[in-house]
Amino acid sequence: MENNEKKMKSWEYIIQTKKEHIDFINKIIEAYDGLGNVRTLDNQNGLIKILTNSYLLDDMDKAIETLKQKNIEMEVLEKREWLGVL
Repeated sequence: MENNEKKMKSWEYIIQTKKEHIDFINKIIEAYDGLGNVRTLDNQNGLIKILTNSYLLDDMDKAIETLKQKNIEMEVLEKREWLGVL
C-alpha cells in the first residue's frame, strides 16, 4: 500500500481565462465529483488554479478541452505537481 501512496500525487493547473468564466468553470469542475478543486488566484485578471491528483489528469485534460470546445476561453499556463499552496 505504501508504494501506491507514493504514486498518488497532487497536480495543479494554472489557467488564464476571462473573469466572467471563472464561476462557470468552477461549477463544471465541481459537478464532476472529485475531479478537482478550483481556486481563484486573481479574479480581475481571470487567473485560476485547478487542483487534482495524478489518477485524474487525463479526465481533467478532457474536461478542459471540452470547455474550450464550448467557447470557454482557457489557456493552461502551467501544469505541474502541486507546490503545496492553496
